[in-house]
Amino acid sequence: MPTETNPYAAPRADVNSGAGGQYADPGAFWRSGPILVTRPRAVLPARCVKCNAEVQGSLKKQKFYWHHPAWFALVLVNIIIYAVVAMIVRRSAEVSYGLCATHKRQRRRGVFIVVGGLFLSFGLIVVGIASDLALLIPIAILGFLVSILIGIVRGRTLLPVRIDKSGARFRGCGEAYLTSLPSS
Repeated sequence: MPTETNPYAAPRADVNSGAGGQYADPGAFWRSGPILVTRPRAVLPARCVKCNAEVQGSLKKQKFYWHHPAWFALVLVNIIIYAVVAMIVRRSAEVSYGLCATHKRQRRRGVFIVVGGLFLSFGLIVVGIASDLALLIPIAILGFLVSILIGIVRGRTLLPVRIDKSGARFRGCGEAYLTSLPSS
């Protein structure tokens, strides 16, 4: 009896393909709607998490941190108190993931914008102070904040939604990548 395949089923990919099948248990990651769920220290397939293209080269190992959003209320009290408390209560997860050449360039560009904005803003502040042009200082600060915002949006790959002892949940994966993962 031949097995029939469903032509409307989501495509599946071999999660151990690429880079010599160096990956851990395929049960270490899955999708739950638009969320990627991983076990601690998960190694994801050698495909781009944004577009599902094959990754050439090694995977990027990154440590992500998360704390409950309610702790942000401490910023209203004192930003230093918030920073200390956030360092104490944060949870971390280490995940290895892949990016294609296009998305690596996009991420690199985002980081370059932040670094370039930092130096440009610092230079404008120095020029503003040296030449008594007080107008340059708020422009420099605004430019620095805008460059940070652009860098965060363009340089971010995965965004932790929640991290606990059982694993981590991330947003930011492309639909094609999520479709290739098993569902919960």
